[in-house]
Amino acid sequence: MRRASRSHSHSLGLAELNITPLLDLVFVLLIIFMITTPLMEQQLSVDLPKSSTAIATSLPDPKSILTLTLSKDGSTLLGPEKIRMEQLSELLTRRRARDPELVVSLRADSTLPYETIFRALEAVRSAGARLDLANFPDTRK
Repeated sequence: MRRASRSHSHSLGLAELNITPLLDLVFVLLIIFMITTPLMEQQLSVDLPKSSTAIATSLPDPKSILTLTLSKDGSTLLGPEKIRMEQLSELLTRRRARDPELVVSLRADSTLPYETIFRALEAVRSAGARLDLANFPDTRK
């Protein structure tokens, strides 16, 4: 009798599932997604112009910064959303009404015609938002 009861209690201990490796895997995946998510925001390939001087600016809270991307193939992104250029002024005006500290960071391909960039600048100005021009520092010095 005694032997049977011991083996019965011992088998219950082996039936428990060890979830430690599973938790390790979940935490590693969480860290990977946290690192890669911000990198996925820039969906269009844009060749930014070079700048010979660095200008220090005081930007507000990152939540108030909205990225406007103009690619050489004519695609326009406002944040993560693909839009038409004709919608830009209206969308920026609505966003500015919700956030008075709105800053638009313009990422425009260096080969774009001046007219396209001018239309984007005009939309930002008419919405009353601050403007930040994205560029790469020129390292040829």
